[in-house]
Amino acid sequence: MKHPSISHSKQLLICSLLTLFSAGDVMATLGQAPSASLATASTAPVWPGAKKLAASPGPASNLYSLHENQLDSGTTIREYASPSGVVFALAWRGPVLPDLNALLGDYFNTFKVGVEQGRLAGRRGSPVSVQSDQLVVKSTGRMRNFSGYAYAPALIPSGVNINDVLQ
Repeated sequence: MKHPSISHSKQLLICSLLTLFSAGDVMATLGQAPSASLATASTAPVWPGAKKLAASPGPASNLYSLHENQLDSGTTIREYASPSGVVFALAWRGPVLPDLNALLGDYFNTFKVGVEQGRLAGRRGSPVSVQSDQLVVKSTGRMRNFSGYAYAPALIPSGVNINDVLQ
């Protein structure tokens, strides 16, 4: 007699449901829609316990918008989105380093490769600096004082000076 097992379609359904229910924990993700714009559609912030601090245009409002949220940990995440609604840069500051896997999304593997290359070159610890054609990440800090930023050069809207944005 065969041992009963979960069918492949049931496994896919379970994985899909887990992904759906855990989506609330995901922060703004580089290359995707800003979480603050999603929060604007409802009254609650996208991240459980996160406080929506601002959803206001930055100084160059026709070139990008700025959305700011604070995590339960006290860390503030700033999302810079193009007029087409794509996050092209993120910045963080606070007592806890945010989940970079969630923030960087599809760019996380590029980040991991860059960090590993830095380690092989003898760079260890903080600050972390990754720079490639696809991704730039600068992160520094120690316990209760972390800051950094990440951006995808290809996603920066025309006319935006990333150095001015991330000041």
